[in-house]
Amino acid sequence: MGIHESLNQILRSKDEFGRLFYQRFLETYPEISHHFARVDMKRQAIILTTALMVIERFYSHPTPAIELYMRYLGTKHHELGVGTADFPKFFESMFQTLKSFHGEQWNPDVERQWREAFERTTSAMFEGYLERVQV
Repeated sequence: MGIHESLNQILRSKDEFGRLFYQRFLETYPEISHHFARVDMKRQAIILTTALMVIERFYSHPTPAIELYMRYLGTKHHELGVGTADFPKFFESMFQTLKSFHGEQWNPDVERQWREAFERTTSAMFEGYLERVQV
């Protein structure tokens, strides 16, 4: 299994992966919960799943449009008060959720691919922290 098949399994689960992720994330890091106080978590689970599609695409077929969107997401997260120090917490929960979601299919290659995808995405998002991006 590679990143593309991993994503397809996540998409087939509809909002289940996102629900599992946010449950783990907010239980593990309750100090983050204030960012989600007024958020419809069912909708947020779908947004996360959609974001994973864009992240996979940015990894496998990067384009200037996707990079601009990732920089814009960085700006939005910065404006919402999400600190860069919160990103490792997100990644820890994300990779634990990916591993448990995929079970025995999880392997070092797909983990490497997702890590590279998130590193590329984070780099672009952090540019949006430094310079405000509007789309």
